[in-house]
Amino acid sequence: MSTETLNKTSINRTSMIAEVYPEKISLKQDMSPKKVNIDILKKRVFEEKKRERFQNRVLIGMFFFSIAILGYIIV
Repeated sequence: MSTETLNKTSINRTSMIAEVYPEKISLKQDMSPKKVNIDILKKRVFEEKKRERFQNRVLIGMFFFSIAILGYIIV
């Protein structure tokens, strides 16, 4: 068996795969590594923590407010 026939069959197989699965091949090419700005990520984490703290404070405030209303109604 000569190497020419092997090369032809391998070329034909890869072209068949590319024809059958063109979207998967194009997706793999699009998955190149992208640069990430650390400052933006830190800012997002900070804003998320800030939002969580605000929600916790509102929740605690509502709890004490409801206790105060119940105390006013009972007394």
